[in-house]
Amino acid sequence: MSAALRISGATLSGALLALCFVPFDQSWLVWGWLWLLLPLLWTVKSKRSRLRGFGLAYLAGFAFWAINLKWLGTVTWPGVFVFAGYLAIYFGAFGAFAARSANPWRETLPEAKSIPDRFRQAGRSLGYAALLGGFWCGLEWIRGWMLSGFGWNGLGVTFAKNLILAQNAEYVGVIGLSFLPVFFSAVVVQTARRFYQQSMKGGVKLLHWDFATALLVVMSAFTLGTIRLTSVTNQPKLEARALLVQQDIPQVAGQISWTPSEIVDGFVDLTEKGLAKVEEEAAERLQEADNDVPIPLRYPDLVVWPEACLPYWFEIIDGVPVGGPQMDSIVEYIGGLGNFTFVVGINEVVGADPIAEDSVSYNSMLVRSPEGKRESYQKHHLVYFGETLPDVQLLHDIYEKTAGVPFGGIDRGTNFEPIPMKLRGEDVEIIPSICFEDTVPRLTRKFVRKKPQILVNITNDGWFQESEGAAQHFRNSIFRCIELRRPMLRCANRGVTSIISATGGTIDPYTKQRRRLEDENGSHFHRGSLLASAYLLKDGRVTLYAAFGDWFAVTGLIVGLLWGLIGIIRSAQKRRASRAA
Repeated sequence: MSAALRISGATLSGALLALCFVPFDQSWLVWGWLWLLLPLLWTVKSKRSRLRGFGLAYLAGFAFWAINLKWLGTVTWPGVFVFAGYLAIYFGAFGAFAARSANPWRETLPEAKSIPDRFRQAGRSLGYAALLGGFWCGLEWIRGWMLSGFGWNGLGVTFAKNLILAQNAEYVGVIGLSFLPVFFSAVVVQTARRFYQQSMKGGVKLLHWDFATALLVVMSAFTLGTIRLTSVTNQPKLEARALLVQQDIPQVAGQISWTPSEIVDGFVDLTEKGLAKVEEEAAERLQEADNDVPIPLRYPDLVVWPEACLPYWFEIIDGVPVGGPQMDSIVEYIGGLGNFTFVVGINEVVGADPIAEDSVSYNSMLVRSPEGKRESYQKHHLVYFGETLPDVQLLHDIYEKTAGVPFGGIDRGTNFEPIPMKLRGEDVEIIPSICFEDTVPRLTRKFVRKKPQILVNITNDGWFQESEGAAQHFRNSIFRCIELRRPMLRCANRGVTSIISATGGTIDPYTKQRRRLEDENGSHFHRGSLLASAYLLKDGRVTLYAAFGDWFAVTGLIVGLLWGLIGIIRSAQKRRASRAA
């Protein structure tokens, strides 16, 4: 095969993978994009097969990420290609491994004619497929923490619309789900080659036990997912009614288009109107009941505003966030509108002056109890080029030119304790997360305790305007609920405001209401409020993933590296033996 065809094929495979994600949503292609790439990697015939494999897979990765992250172009187009170039390295590492260490076609094996030979053939095929699947998961795990980490859009995220398979994230995390399409594709490609060879010889088509086993593995995942989807849905729960407020404030990079008074007045107005919906609902239910029996008002247990929506700084005094008179009056006014917990995004500073050189500032979440007690959570996972930058003047100059304002970084929080909350007399806890933290499973699992808990995420995807960035962010966040078996209240300024169940769904299992804030056309770029319920599992059990994290991906990485090391040692021994002879 010519080099041009190999390059074209590798690039096409990456483009096909990009079609699996928003905005294209052809998730079924995740089962077949490797059917094009793996034959290219396995037919590399060269002493430099690892390098050639790296190059081919790197092209696939670059094509994938350049298409998948095009929404970053709303902030910086050069950044799209730089970032895609970096993330493609992980594809390249997979290609080098597949072309050499995990290449089942490196040796020409005799045709299997006896049953023991067929078993060995099937075992060999499954072994290489498992190696490749595990190593891919390991590379996604490294990508999730290297250089602060960007774990978005692994292969497992494509199962966000297939909630049956997605339930297995409870055991192996969303990264572990990526094993299935890689494993299955590797078996399919090997089976297809043997079938073709048999056809060319005119022989009897043999039963391909490895293909049957791969199907069995996928069907087992479906079966287990079905069982868990049903059992989790039917577990005893506590209802938490919530009012989520979204203004859909436009912005260009870091520049917000509205004035501080417009922002505050808008949130207050939407909150008052949202609370008024409670009385409207009660009136509608009374009319439907057609009797004079009073209908109880179902006021929210939580009112949530999005990330950093209050335009002024709060000072941390004796561990309590205190704003100026205007900000404190707003927090107390909203908190006084009902017997609910108020959650709002704020900016915090240690010391009264956020501009001072020795100041410590945070992107924070303020939680006010119905009794008026305030607690705050400071964001841990900071976003490069948004909240933190290396101390390199060139990078700061690029930021200022792009955003139109000088870069002002923030500090990293250190607390991993959930926030206690009373839910109609029950002791529950809030697992806080801000912005992209709901896409960082290794962080959210640190807050899990054996009691009823609810994830609360406040975010702002307005940086990326009306692109698919917000929808991709939402798809990645769904898996935190499944991994931890905790529902999520997700409140965005401009993005996807929604309530997600412990099984990853947005449909209320009792009312069948779609718990997403959308306009009449189904767009989440919408100003308004969402009044709906989340359901906390009463037993608060700790899942396998919450307890042990990405054990599956790390195991796959270690096994793959050991296998590659053994191959290198064997190759060196063969070369020494050849020279000695």
